[in-house]
Amino acid sequence: MKIKFLKPLALAAFLVAALWSCSESVDQEPVLDAQEVADPTYDQALALWQELDQEAGSPFGLRLSGNFNYFEIFQNQLTFIPGEGYVGGPAPGFYPGTGEGLATRMGRANSFLNQFAFFEGSELVTIGAPVTGVFGAELEALGITNVPDEVSSITVDKRGNSIWFKNLKNTVTPVSETLSSFIAEVEIVGGTGRFANLKGTGVVRGNFNPTNGQGRSVAMATLKNKK
Repeated sequence: MKIKFLKPLALAAFLVAALWSCSESVDQEPVLDAQEVADPTYDQALALWQELDQEAGSPFGLRLSGNFNYFEIFQNQLTFIPGEGYVGGPAPGFYPGTGEGLATRMGRANSFLNQFAFFEGSELVTIGAPVTGVFGAELEALGITNVPDEVSSITVDKRGNSIWFKNLKNTVTPVSETLSSFIAEVEIVGGTGRFANLKGTGVVRGNFNPTNGQGRSVAMATLKNKK
């Protein structure tokens, strides 16, 4: 996972924003406002994917294959926290972020993510960092505890359902001074509530502005019961 950037915040492209839910059958829940339970569709996710590709000049192509049963459409905000030995530039440091939008079987949802960046020679390397290292208190307030360190991104709704992601591979391409594009492979390693027994893999596609950390992302994943 070695990435070169034009701007410091360009490395904050991990999304990640972070990440996934499921279309498995679940126990019936109280009736909520339609805006709270509206799920993103495949057509909506694909349309955003194509829009992001066009906006960035298609640096990755479509890269979609297989059947998907989970979708996520998010607006994201990334920040930077200097790490030990930081003297300037994009690293070393943490790039935590939050997102809000729609997720399958959640409706309105929020995401929390964290990445760590450091130099390996002249190249900038990014790896997933424990999401609880930055957002532990926020997640605990939502009833999300005992999260393994390998989890770098969590998507959660206000009813306490959450899905946990492990970052596998990140690729970021600077497009201009105000636009960077990214694609990330992720593994679903569990969650809480209706997602406690799920596993799977997915891909996240997004663009963001490296000068202010604002961006958009779309996620598609395949989930199944791990029992």
